[in-house]
Amino acid sequence: MPALSNEQLPILAGALLRLRGLTLAAVFDATGIRAANLSAWLKGKPQVISAARVTALLYHLGVQGGQVRSDMVHSWTDQGDWAHLRTVFNLLQEPVAPRCLFLDEHPGMSHTRFLQWGEAWVRLSLTPGPTAQDDLAAMVRPDRMIVLPVALEGIPTQDPRELASVLLSLAEQGGQEIPSGELAHGFMQHLGAPPGQGFSLTEGDSLGWRILEATLRKAMRAGMNPAMLAFKIDLLVLGGANAAPGRNEDSA
Repeated sequence: MPALSNEQLPILAGALLRLRGLTLAAVFDATGIRAANLSAWLKGKPQVISAARVTALLYHLGVQGGQVRSDMVHSWTDQGDWAHLRTVFNLLQEPVAPRCLFLDEHPGMSHTRFLQWGEAWVRLSLTPGPTAQDDLAAMVRPDRMIVLPVALEGIPTQDPRELASVLLSLAEQGGQEIPSGELAHGFMQHLGAPPGQGFSLTEGDSLGWRILEATLRKAMRAGMNPAMLAFKIDLLVLGGANAAPGRNEDSA
C-alpha cells in the first residue's frame, strides 16, 4: 500500500489509542516512549520520537506494514458518530482485503460486531449517538454480512484462530447471510428509524425484515426495479385500490 505520510501517522495512532482505550502511561510501559513526547507527536509536532519508535508504537497498537496485524484479535470501542473508527478505515484502505461482518440480534444500547478483515479479526463494541445513523455497513463496506443466532458479546477473543473457528462454525450452523451490493447500505436501519413511521420494528420481526431485504435483492437482480416492486406490494396489500395504473378515483 502507499506509505502513510508523516502527517497521517499521528492521526492513525491517535485513533487507535482511543479505540483501544489506552492511556499514554500504558503506552510508555509497553514501548518506552515518554508520555510528554508521545503527546507532542500526536498533536503534530514532528521529530519528537524516532521512526523506529513510531514503528514500535504502531505495532503495539496493532498495525504492521500498513495493515492490521493478523496474530491478535483487535478490540475496538467507539461511540457517537464513530469518528475514530472512520479514521482507521479511511487511512487503512489499501491493500484491498476481503471483509466479512458478523452481526447478531442482541438488543441494547451497545452492539458487538466482529469483522474479518483479510486475515485479521476485529471485535467492535459500538454505541451510536442519539442522532447518529447506525450504519456500520456503509463505513466498512463488507463483501459479506452474516447474522448469527447467538449474542456475540460473550464470544472469547483471546486467540484469533479460536475466534475464527467459533464464528465460522456458528455461520455454518445457523447463520443468515445478508446479500450486499444491490440495495443501499443502511436498509435495515432506515426501516427501524422511529420518527414518522406507521409501524414499529419489534425484535421478533427483525429476522423477517432481513429476509425481506434478501428477497428484494433477488427480485432486483432478476430485473425488477423499485417502482415495479412497490406496485406489486401495493397490489398485494391493497388489492389494487391505489396501484392500478389509469384507475379513475371517482369510480370507487
